[in-house]
Amino acid sequence: MLEALNITNGDCFTEYFLAHFGGEALPFCEAMMDGETLPDIYSDKFVELRSRELNVTPDEYKSKMYVPLSLSEKKYSELRLWFGKDTFCQMNLLTLLAYLEQIRFDGKVILNYIDDETFELLDDNVTVTLGVYSVLYSEILINKNKPTDYGILVPEAIDLYFDYHSENGALTQLVRNNSSEDETSLICLLLENSKTYGLSDLQAEAIIKKYSRR
Repeated sequence: MLEALNITNGDCFTEYFLAHFGGEALPFCEAMMDGETLPDIYSDKFVELRSRELNVTPDEYKSKMYVPLSLSEKKYSELRLWFGKDTFCQMNLLTLLAYLEQIRFDGKVILNYIDDETFELLDDNVTVTLGVYSVLYSEILINKNKPTDYGILVPEAIDLYFDYHSENGALTQLVRNNSSEDETSLICLLLENSKTYGLSDLQAEAIIKKYSRR
């Protein structure tokens, strides 16, 4: 059995981690904050749906499936997860934990919370007890219901997930109230006001296209 695999919130932190700490590290490449999903994570139907939602081909999607590929080929005694507390990272973390339950991972799972921009360590060595995340995954990402149990997830991030998808959410109102601004200014405004959501410029652009009155 191999010792530990570090799973990060993306390519940037993976590069930082390898340069500063070494060891084996792979990014979890998804954007579960957007689009629909299915219960059987990484099944053929899941890949087909998620590739459509992310506007990539199934082959392109599969080329970024580093984590499930590694976990299917190797057995680790410990997984060390490095994620942010923003909504984007939390939805990806939720999906990863649900997947670990799906494959019946029986090793140790340790969570380290980082600041997505500075890579500062916020909370470290948080022990994760699997068992509730498949239910939470279905409740939040499939059924779109707010849960009563959050596990180790950040409650505020889950609240912002529903706000993000609401036609009356804070970001939606921000776009509507500033619809006279040009698109570049609106994108900057959204990004300045969405750190806790963890939005990318592409997500900001999509919100503008959907809700701008111009």
